[in-house]
Amino acid sequence: MTERLAARGVMVNQYKWDDGPDHDDVTKIYVGLGDEGIRYIYCDYVKSGIQKEGSLHGITYRGCTQMFEIDHLRNEHLESIDGYYADPIGITALQFKTNFRTSELFGFKEKGTKFTLAVKGKKIIGLHGSAFMHVLSLGAYLTWITPIRLDEKGGKGGKEWDDGSDHDNVSKIHVRGGFEGIQFIKFDYVKDRKVLENGSIHGVSSRGFTQTFEINHRNDEYLVSVEGYYDDASGVIQGLQFKTNMQTFDMMGYEKGRKFTLEANGFKIIGFHGYAGKNLNSLGVYFTTQTSNKLKCQGLTEGLLWDDGSNNDGIKKVYVDDTGDWEIRCIRLEYVNNGKVEKTHRRYYAENEKEFVLDYPNELITSVEGTMSTDSNTDIRSLTLKTSKGRSISFGRKSDEDVAKFVLEKKGSAIVGFYGWAGLYHLKAFGAYYRPFPTPPDENLLEAKGGDGGASWDDGGSFDGVRRIYIGLSQNAVSFIKFIYYKNDQLVFGEDHGNKTKIGLQEFELNYPSEYITTVEGTYDTKSGVITMLRFKTNKQTSPPFGLVTTSGFILQKADHKIVGFHGKSSNMLHQIGVHLSLIS
Repeated sequence: MTERLAARGVMVNQYKWDDGPDHDDVTKIYVGLGDEGIRYIYCDYVKSGIQKEGSLHGITYRGCTQMFEIDHLRNEHLESIDGYYADPIGITALQFKTNFRTSELFGFKEKGTKFTLAVKGKKIIGLHGSAFMHVLSLGAYLTWITPIRLDEKGGKGGKEWDDGSDHDNVSKIHVRGGFEGIQFIKFDYVKDRKVLENGSIHGVSSRGFTQTFEINHRNDEYLVSVEGYYDDASGVIQGLQFKTNMQTFDMMGYEKGRKFTLEANGFKIIGFHGYAGKNLNSLGVYFTTQTSNKLKCQGLTEGLLWDDGSNNDGIKKVYVDDTGDWEIRCIRLEYVNNGKVEKTHRRYYAENEKEFVLDYPNELITSVEGTMSTDSNTDIRSLTLKTSKGRSISFGRKSDEDVAKFVLEKKGSAIVGFYGWAGLYHLKAFGAYYRPFPTPPDENLLEAKGGDGGASWDDGGSFDGVRRIYIGLSQNAVSFIKFIYYKNDQLVFGEDHGNKTKIGLQEFELNYPSEYITTVEGTYDTKSGVITMLRFKTNKQTSPPFGLVTTSGFILQKADHKIVGFHGKSSNMLHQIGVHLSLIS
């Protein structure tokens, strides 16, 4: 249900405007600045995946335009707006906060009364207000932040059950296995820091063995994925394996039948649903955004706020403008997001920059030690970065005279983002975001390549080889893929990924066991986010290109290894593809 927050500022009814609440998200906010305050504002909204430009409110005469972009494709959303207003000017300054970061201040906060547009647990999806020569007032429409529901995977049969999504975390998982597969499953959830142990049993308790998996939610541990197998004939789930951001639990049950994965990058599992009768037939999940935690900013919070946000997978490079004087001038980063490297753009003098390269994802920043001056004009004097590999590097000049020391660190966690305040020529304050250490990367898994979009899938990497590949094409993309594997001299059929079209399926067959895949080549469209072409190379032949070659390409291969399994993302099209590897014996 939509909630309307009344406009704050100078109220002039004859100049009212209203963008309405019929949107899913705000994706861009444009703010026009004048000599005294905000001259105009307009937004780009998203509805059902389609971007829509809003109307301009105010006038564009003189001044400069600034833009704040919200990455709705990575589940970033606008949570609050802080503003200032003065009579008779109207809105003099605005600052936007998402679930991952805070924008710089647009305007002049010294002029006026502060207000906030926000409701806990809700996101802003529309704006309204009044405007004439300036933006006079501003209000907002909000709606509940709803978890994502991933449909159940598994066999057919049983009665539907649903634990819902009104939880903060999962505390325990109780699983009983029997001769036919998984008999029942039960979850203990966390809500408002309290453990709820009154969850229902899904399935029937009979003979067998019960295993309990505990998640240390008090130490910021949470579920990120579930892998399982189910039998087509009986419709019963045979085995389940749970993964958290800190560990992978042992497989419960049998690794036989069709494999499935319930996972979404950047999200945590907070609830389950599915079907069950005498046994557990299928399982689905509810996801919400993973939460990164903020380490308090150290220093003088004045000047220009900068915020790289917490929605980063990791840090690849650090550049520090360090002249050897008493202060740190500037810091900029290269972050890794969904396999792409994104650079921040703060810099003063490139010739003064010192560079520190991390071996991401095998190396992470674990702590930052620093010093800052203690006089009224506080500056950051030095920074020392420490990594998970025991390396460290120092910038600036350390001194015990007239300085205060600080440490940005959370045990068991990695630093994934920075924020702070900058003066005209010096760094004034410094803070960080942290997240519990991720599961160590699998050396025999190459991450999926392609565009954005789709839900994750994983056939697994426990097979001996690949026997046949079916590829379906649409007019401009690869719409469907399915693999048939060999394991213990038996054929194993992977799941369908994507949708078949009227064009039909093409087939690529291998002469297993003497033939195996060594390389996958592909291209994808950066706008639509779909894979447009795939080509497979074996130790004996190269397949024809399936689809149309476009400009953005990728290659999946590793010396002395063969490809024995696939994973990726798909919707009604194929968005990404990655591989599991095994040494060539």
